[in-house]
Amino acid sequence: MGLTYADIKEEFKREVNNDKVCQKLYAKIRNGNASYATTGQLSQQIGKDLGRVLRRYAPTVSIDEWDLDDLIPKSLGADHAMVVSACKEVQLNMNKDAGIGLKFKEPKFDWDRVHGLIDELREHPDSFSDIEKSFYDQLENFSRNVSDDAMFSNAQMGWKAGLRTVVIRTADPGCCKWCTMVAGRYYYDEVQDRGNDVWRFHENCKCTIDYYTEKNGAAYRERVKDKPTEE
Repeated sequence: MGLTYADIKEEFKREVNNDKVCQKLYAKIRNGNASYATTGQLSQQIGKDLGRVLRRYAPTVSIDEWDLDDLIPKSLGADHAMVVSACKEVQLNMNKDAGIGLKFKEPKFDWDRVHGLIDELREHPDSFSDIEKSFYDQLENFSRNVSDDAMFSNAQMGWKAGLRTVVIRTADPGCCKWCTMVAGRYYYDEVQDRGNDVWRFHENCKCTIDYYTEKNGAAYRERVKDKPTEE
């Protein structure tokens, strides 16, 4: 039958729970000191943790060793749920800072990405090693995209509600020229197209993206005061 999500479910949870980076970021979120830059970092780490678990069961002969229709959607579904939960807590704290009653807008589960990943695996039934690095990179990218989608959706909702919204993309030290070029501060209406380069990340990108509104800007700046590049 092949490896299913039930076979790794508890192991995946333990991997995240024992991850010191994740726990540090979770503590920041629980303490109300986090922004979407925090959930972006957390989501990438959760994607890495999922990859670590799956590496232990990586196909040695054939991709048939994995039950793809069960393992991939459910694993990424668990990843999605973890990231959404963290994003919700951050967004509700932001709304509280701003004194607004907006609800959290949950990002949709990206079935297109999931099916694309499954199709790619099926195209290499006996040569998993050929796409192994790309596969694990895509797990991180999927996870990171959940955080970015949550931020985009909630920034959009705030903007539509009449809030002046500022989006900040911060380049990671030593990043590529393209990332340096798109880094900066933008009013939401300047980058409201989800396909805008400001919202895009290449594989293994460690840049961060964040946002605040006119009503919670002071609280946001207090959270990130130790990161002058985001000011």
